[in-house]
Amino acid sequence: MTPMEHPILQMTVASMLGLVACIALNFWLFRVGIFWGILGLNVTKHVAIAYLCEVLGVDRRRPVPAAPIMPAGAPRIPVS
Repeated sequence: MTPMEHPILQMTVASMLGLVACIALNFWLFRVGIFWGILGLNVTKHVAIAYLCEVLGVDRRRPVPAAPIMPAGAPRIPVS
């Protein structure tokens, strides 16, 4: 990696705030009840995995090379 490249996994302030909010929400949900805490952990896990997949570029579409342009000739109509 050259010195001017961005690291692959770089957290922004918004993503850091989201992570802290998820952790705080999970603590609060576990105080409410074990069921709600486990449900919150499950949702947080799915959100974190979706974020990581987006950042790392999993299933990112590669650009399709353009097809060569053929000159359009006069249409040929069969005459019988």
